[in-house]
Amino acid sequence: MRPPLLADALAEQEAAWHRRPLVRRLYNDWFDLIVAHLAPIEGPTVELGSGFAPLKARLPELGARVILPRADSTRPLEAGGLGRAERADHDRLRLSLGVADGSRDLVVEKAILLEAGFDELHGVDWDKGCYMGQELTARTKYRALIKKRLIPVQVQGQLPEPGTIVKLGEQEAGEIRSGRGDLALALLRLEAMDEAAKSGTPLLAGAAQLIPVKPAWARF
Repeated sequence: MRPPLLADALAEQEAAWHRRPLVRRLYNDWFDLIVAHLAPIEGPTVELGSGFAPLKARLPELGARVILPRADSTRPLEAGGLGRAERADHDRLRLSLGVADGSRDLVVEKAILLEAGFDELHGVDWDKGCYMGQELTARTKYRALIKKRLIPVQVQGQLPEPGTIVKLGEQEAGEIRSGRGDLALALLRLEAMDEAAKSGTPLLAGAAQLIPVKPAWARF
């Protein structure tokens, strides 16, 4: 029996997965497509009830991630002394750490992985053979072509809607992605961030002022 292929995606993206010929063939032939970790499930795992938890975290500060059957998802966690939290609590944590949340922050089939920190977050293996997008990803890294980064921003004012353009004076500096309360992620041009810091000119999204906060794990 071959092992299952686990793919972690937003539920609303399931139909799009099944429209892809390769995924559809794998699914129909011998894979159990459940729901891509930023990092592949490699190395040791720990059993947890009827599921398991990979021990190789993409970012330790974000906490552990577990895979459990839906019908038995809370009992093992409660037995381990964990309490229930709201989705908003996790959202604010990942926003403060600058971690993307699927297609809420990454435009499907257009996002550049390295702009979202996939390298630092163990989402790209530079030693593996061919994979879809490998040439573009490698060229982007080795030719230092990264001009934008997805970065946490503190929002002073009303939280802008996703897709709101960020301005530096009259120049377009980036775009707002997901957010909650006074925190958001924004895809910003590195050059614009440097100019804003040096000149004191505010980054604006609508009527809100944005203050970029470089994550401790980021290398740029």
